[in-house]
Amino acid sequence: MASSLPISQEELKKFLLAAKSVTEDDWQKADKNAHRRRRKIEEVLVERGFFDERYLYELVSDKINVPYVNLRKRKLEPEVLAKLDKKTAKAAQAIPFAVEGDMIRVAFVDPLDKQKLALVESVLGKKTLPHLTSEKNFFFAARLYEKNIKEELSQIISKQIVSGKSLKKVEIPVIKIVDAILEYAIFDQASDIHIEALPDAVVVRFRIDGELHDKVELPAAIQNALIARIKILANLKIDEHRVPQDGRFSFFIESHEESVRVSIIPAFYGEKVVMRLMTDEAQNISLEDIGFSDKNIQVMHRQVKKPFGMILVVGPTGSGKTTTLYSILNMLNTEGVNICTIEDPIEYGVHRINQTQINPKAGYTFATGLRALLRQDPDVIMIGEIRDNETAKIAVRAGLTGHLVLSTLHTNNAVGAPPRVLDMGVESFLLASTLNIVIAQRLVRKICLKCIESYHLSKEELVSLSKEFDLNDMLQRFKELKLIENEFKTFEELTFYRGKGCKYCNQSGYSKRISVLEILENTSAVQKCIIRNASSNDLQEQALKDGMITIFEDGLQKTLRGITTIEEVLRIRRE
Repeated sequence: MASSLPISQEELKKFLLAAKSVTEDDWQKADKNAHRRRRKIEEVLVERGFFDERYLYELVSDKINVPYVNLRKRKLEPEVLAKLDKKTAKAAQAIPFAVEGDMIRVAFVDPLDKQKLALVESVLGKKTLPHLTSEKNFFFAARLYEKNIKEELSQIISKQIVSGKSLKKVEIPVIKIVDAILEYAIFDQASDIHIEALPDAVVVRFRIDGELHDKVELPAAIQNALIARIKILANLKIDEHRVPQDGRFSFFIESHEESVRVSIIPAFYGEKVVMRLMTDEAQNISLEDIGFSDKNIQVMHRQVKKPFGMILVVGPTGSGKTTTLYSILNMLNTEGVNICTIEDPIEYGVHRINQTQINPKAGYTFATGLRALLRQDPDVIMIGEIRDNETAKIAVRAGLTGHLVLSTLHTNNAVGAPPRVLDMGVESFLLASTLNIVIAQRLVRKICLKCIESYHLSKEELVSLSKEFDLNDMLQRFKELKLIENEFKTFEELTFYRGKGCKYCNQSGYSKRISVLEILENTSAVQKCIIRNASSNDLQEQALKDGMITIFEDGLQKTLRGITTIEEVLRIRRE
């Protein structure tokens, strides 16, 4: 079958062999399999785990000198899509995704096709900067030319209503309704879908960049059918309405599998559903993408090279701990390493990692699962969360006996982790010998780059900030960290950034999120503090002497660099 890539099969083979992504034998076997199954060879190679789609397209992008864009990871605005009509978009297999002055960025399945490029430029009437995207990404984005969620759901429901009959008396196409909700959540880059019952309606809300947005109100009459459909998909009990239930399922959009984690609880007006969309983003995300500074990245590279010990990631629910854990696993995931995980639940399936999920009803807990994993000859163990004394003790001993252990805890900051583990009954000398680092993090919203502007703090804002921290001390700290020059004498001289609000960010001034972090390294001085059961305050004092940058300071660094706003950093400080 012909390749969907803008290069020949011979060129693809040459590139992959040069990059040592496959061997000649690997290619020949995949080629035979592709012919037999009438599949594209690149699909077979991705399926067999030699690389993922992102790696493939970035490799081709580099070779043909055309930037790659993953349309599934971008929020596509209707105003930008409308600049190219649906007919031309499908004819040229092209999607406009960003306008920058008098230039439009356009994603092409084949950006080397001069006829298609000329066709798009003639319709747009502007200079076009072509990008490479996959055929699946194109078909995914092309769906946005159809309708919006309100129109589509209203149309689905209205088709079923016959004159003289109420909605309760007609057959409700609940399958189509659920499918439409899931599709539009993916299009909007939502992380969660909330379905909530009101006295007279069912509200569907999407969480986008950490904020909830009402999307559509549906008739109250479809509530039970909607919940029942989701329960069936997640393999839950449809006749149980009195207790919470959790499950998961997968669905496909344009042959691409998406995973969903489901939580259902009984509420006053009926059951409430929250569906978490588990994208594959964390499988490829880097420390830079998460928000690690250059200094913290150096620390991480130094620590992950250690063959044993413990790495803890801490923070409240929804602070991105799991994503950070998976990014660390990606760094460790090589041919010579056996990685095993025990999770609740498994959030992302990762190639070449042995993942298992706890089942408390069957007696399979973190503690029992961890004991079993230790008999699987692991080099690296990832525990979803340390929740009890038994798991903590086994994890620490595993880190002490030649395994690298990764896990999460619920503490507010990095220095709160050692006392928390000690409270679980772990001996202080064991923890001091085992702990490598603690990473604490929060999520803040990023400034929308479409409407970013610089400004200086007003007198009123300076007065308000002075109530939060000592401005002179913070200014001196910035100089110590070499974030600003010594010539700055007052805080009001510093330049900060914010988003004015535009159509691309729904007038919010923000787009997407990034982590602010602090890393506690277990230096010899910190070890002594742990052995003598020092308090969090003592640990904090010692860590700062050793050069730790706090979450708040990391956040302020990002405000000075135009990544986030001072309001977002103050928000996480007050949490």
